[in-house]
Amino acid sequence: MKRLALAATVFVALNPFAAHAAFTFTEIMYDAPGTDTKHEWVEVYNDGTAVDLATYKFFENGSNHGLTLHAGNATVAGYAIIADDAATFVADFPSYTGAVFDAAFSLSNTGETVSLRDASLVDVATATYTADVGAAGDGNTLNFVSGSWVPRTPTPGTAAASGGTTPTP
Repeated sequence: MKRLALAATVFVALNPFAAHAAFTFTEIMYDAPGTDTKHEWVEVYNDGTAVDLATYKFFENGSNHGLTLHAGNATVAGYAIIADDAATFVADFPSYTGAVFDAAFSLSNTGETVSLRDASLVDVATATYTADVGAAGDGNTLNFVSGSWVPRTPTPGTAAASGGTTPTP
């Protein structure tokens, strides 16, 4: 029995996948009111081990977009924002104090599938949204609540409005 416990301890200590990041997309601003240029962003939530998100890629429209830290800490456990224009996001949401990463992208106003990829370009989180769900140009974002996308007032850095849950990947 002692050998089994020792073997399990050694496996956990040597296995880099024993403790891992667990990302989920939690909010998407895909169609801000008026011109949405520079106002698009996604929120991810890591409920696992903190990781340097600057080594990851945001995959959208067939491209791997690099992530450049704009504000906060690149090592993320909890919420982080990936913005088409980080300076615009910070101006739009001045009370947000978490990690903000800049990436050059343009989300489809009709819907698409996006992914967060680790340094090896392995998808660690994927989300698909469509305009049919809502939040098309009305100031709302899509919030991931109880396994579904729901249009709600933007809540960057916090769980979805009442009745919402922090999703599990």
